[in-house]
Amino acid sequence: MTPAPAPASRSLSLTWSRSARLSQQKLGRGGREPWHAGDVSSLATLNAVGLALLVTGWFMASGQLLFHNQVAGANVAVAGVIVAGVGNGVWLVTGRRAVGMRREVFARSVVAYATDRANTPSATAALPVAATGMTKYHRPECPFVAERRVTSRTAKTHEKQGRTPCGVCRP
Repeated sequence: MTPAPAPASRSLSLTWSRSARLSQQKLGRGGREPWHAGDVSSLATLNAVGLALLVTGWFMASGQLLFHNQVAGANVAVAGVIVAGVGNGVWLVTGRRAVGMRREVFARSVVAYATDRANTPSATAALPVAATGMTKYHRPECPFVAERRVTSRTAKTHEKQGRTPCGVCRP
């Protein structure tokens, strides 16, 4: 006696749990946000140091009448702007990298889902679903509607509302 093939939703949940583990291992973070507490504290510290240097430079240059006496204060203020700018730049690059890694993990799970979907013999009879503001309608197990508040309607109803079928799950 051979075991029955796993339903599509079960293979999807296995794919999602694998991608979640990969995401946590690859990113080293458990949460959904692209930054962790260390990134935020370093951003706050560098901005505070930059602001302190800017204010110090302003006070150094403010009481001086001659230009050559104001140069030292201006240099300190420029150093403050540079320190704050570097902190903000590093913070943004860190977030962009984390979002890119999450996008890569999600793309892999979509490809794995589409591959599993193509290998399953029959489709489920559930009604297609979509969330508010979506332009496409999906199968309930599609990764694009995972963890979203969706409503089930017939394909004709979705099409009357201006939605088109998803190219991945092909409802």
